[in-house]
Amino acid sequence: MRLVWIAACLGALGCSDGGAQLAGSGGAGGAGGSGGSGASPAGGSGGSGGDLPTGRGVGQACSDSEPCRAGLRCEAEQCEPAAETPLGSPCLIAGECEPGLQCLAGVCAEGGEGAESAPCDTDLDCERGLRCGVVGFGLQCIPQGNVDVGGACQGSAECLAGLTCLEGRCLTAPPGVPSFGLPSAPEIECEPPSSGAVRAYFEVPGASPAGLEGDFFRLPFPNDARLTAGRPDLSGFPTPGVSLLPFDPVALYASRVEQEAGWGMNPVVTFRFSGPIDFETFREASDLSVRPVRWVDITAGDPAYGSQAGLRWYYSEGGGKYICRDWFAIRRSARAPLTPGHTYAVFLTTHGRAQNGTPIQRSEHLVSLLADTAPADPKLAAVHAAYAPFRAYLTEQGIPTDQVLNASVITVGDNRGPMERLAAAVQAEPAPTASSWVRCGAGVASPCPDSTGDRACEAATSSYDEYHALVSLPVYQAGEAPYEAAGGAIQASPVRQEQVCLSLTVPKRAAPAAGYPLVVFAHGTGGHFRSHVRPEVAGALADYAGGVAVLGVDQVAHGPRRGASTQSSETLFFNFANPDAARGNVLQGAADQLALARFAAALDLSAAQSGGEAIRIDPGAIVFFGHSQGATHGSLALPYSAIYRAGVLSGNGAILRDSLMEKRQPVNISAAIPFLLGDLDSSRRLPGGTNHPVMNLIQHFIEPADPINFAALVGRTPPPGVLPKHLFVTYGLSDSYSPNVTLANYIQAAQVDLAAAHVSVITPDDIGLTSEPVPLSHTDVVGGVELTLAARQYQPPAGRDGHFVVFDVAGATQDVVRFLGMAAAGEVPVVGP
Repeated sequence: MRLVWIAACLGALGCSDGGAQLAGSGGAGGAGGSGGSGASPAGGSGGSGGDLPTGRGVGQACSDSEPCRAGLRCEAEQCEPAAETPLGSPCLIAGECEPGLQCLAGVCAEGGEGAESAPCDTDLDCERGLRCGVVGFGLQCIPQGNVDVGGACQGSAECLAGLTCLEGRCLTAPPGVPSFGLPSAPEIECEPPSSGAVRAYFEVPGASPAGLEGDFFRLPFPNDARLTAGRPDLSGFPTPGVSLLPFDPVALYASRVEQEAGWGMNPVVTFRFSGPIDFETFREASDLSVRPVRWVDITAGDPAYGSQAGLRWYYSEGGGKYICRDWFAIRRSARAPLTPGHTYAVFLTTHGRAQNGTPIQRSEHLVSLLADTAPADPKLAAVHAAYAPFRAYLTEQGIPTDQVLNASVITVGDNRGPMERLAAAVQAEPAPTASSWVRCGAGVASPCPDSTGDRACEAATSSYDEYHALVSLPVYQAGEAPYEAAGGAIQASPVRQEQVCLSLTVPKRAAPAAGYPLVVFAHGTGGHFRSHVRPEVAGALADYAGGVAVLGVDQVAHGPRRGASTQSSETLFFNFANPDAARGNVLQGAADQLALARFAAALDLSAAQSGGEAIRIDPGAIVFFGHSQGATHGSLALPYSAIYRAGVLSGNGAILRDSLMEKRQPVNISAAIPFLLGDLDSSRRLPGGTNHPVMNLIQHFIEPADPINFAALVGRTPPPGVLPKHLFVTYGLSDSYSPNVTLANYIQAAQVDLAAAHVSVITPDDIGLTSEPVPLSHTDVVGGVELTLAARQYQPPAGRDGHFVVFDVAGATQDVVRFLGMAAAGEVPVVGP
């Protein structure tokens, strides 16, 4: 980024401050940074720093007696930008600057090369005529508006590039104020830190003695104490209001979470204190004789009762705009998502001390909940019942209740239920069929709309023929695609059938008696139904052994599936401005892969039907290969398919909140999130990062569509009645599309073995696993089935993003093709050498 922020702590917003610390159980700890002032935002904004310029403005009539203002010229009696102001000179709008320059903070500066929809941090990342604006939950280069300086506006996108909408007018932003505008922040009540004794907050809203209900997190969160009829009650959760977006993003997701039952499978549990604590006293002893932080399954009668997993915890002495100072956050290892329907206790013990060395005081509310007799207060009595499993666990383990400093009890909702029901719905439908088959060649027209350029029906290669058709797939999303502002929620039965573009490559070899083995390929965001038609996929697979066919379709929000929208596929798919679409798009894509498996298993065409040669697919030799968005779809679909024998997942991230903090491609979400929430530290990052309360909220909503919750189901612990599958997960270093932490999350949750890094790798990333020598195979036996469950790291070539190593690194291509080919042939596949 070219911009040096002169005033990163915005006067109208404030910024976070203070220290933070990390520790872990079952993982290394380290230093972190975040924190904040804990105060509500000050008033004020910014402006042009003076009176509006004299002279006629852009588009206004001009003459010798009524000249244009400085930086404009009179052309055909109308003021137009002169495009003559040199680099480093003052400006109001970008059009005043010389070609190739942008106007930022009132100065002409070098412009960027970002085209429309390209990710950006500031206007300087975008080409002339564009500006950096908020689209959904990300920052993209968008066309500049047409409102000149001083004109009325509701958002910065209406202003000419170089201007920012401040207090309803297009003005030059002061240094440090982003060109896309000033965010708003919640107003929370925060008391000064305790000067003496420190208290562990546990205050049930409405119970006696009353607490400070303007501080939402004085009750540990999440917590069954906030469930009403089994659903979260988020009354009082801090929200920023309407500012950069035409809606309140936090209120939007809070309202949706309140419609869910129970809590998510990957929560961050947050505790608050009245003053500073001694973080070191919350660390475990090396022999585990002292364990001040615990997370235990308390589901009575279940085999998992009493089980625990590795933890990481974080403490910030400072606060932010959503949570007051002295907060403590705990999360489980990515390897161990919670189990739907189970109840857990997350608790701190009295081994922890205040920063001044004194014992931390316990809350009267918590003490009453841990007593055998229910309290008289009706609010506390209701929560007392929810804490019964925890009391029983303490009694069984011989843990005195007065050793519990603070605790949250959480019951996990049916997070996998939507996908399970969707898979059953797909299975209940007839297998899809396709129509309008053609064999591609010179002069052959594809039946697919928009079949020019990369989507055209091209001539055959020496290795394979290509066929196009329209396959009818069931759509389970309500509303009208592509669900930009509304619609997109998954329904129990198909809403309609959609004719989707299909490309099938068939090897130019004699078909085996049972038919060709087949790879169903699901492309990434920005791809299309022919993305597999390339030497590294269709070509390599056609040449493997006796030849493997490959089938691809337009994924959700691509090609004609975008409807009449002019937005990019990236914006439409990552549509966090519409929660129904954000979750529904992923689930619909998974339904597509399940339906395509059934379609492929029944595919048997005569030459007359195909428009070329007879084509038959072997129903027992079908495997899956997904890249990026396609891998996300596949990671949800694979566990529930009785047809796919194996899967390869490329660029497959998991745990959305980790992605939101790091993702810069194809949409720059990480840079936008702190501004959208109105909570940023001096580095323009979100205080607490993935531990931030709003990240926890969004993660809760997306759980039914997050790959982390389905990873172990592919091979290690398949659903009842479904055979386990071989799984190979590729990991490209320096992946900016699926941040590497999210790739590691999935690999850990899938419980695969890590093959020795490919020779392209100079220094492998540490993802918490010990690598195994290659060739690697036969890693597991599950239900009597010998499996290969593996992952491997690859280094991208210079100048290329690690997201694309399966296409850019020859060794990765070879590993993938070998794995798919062997699995399709009924062999136990090998990874490496």
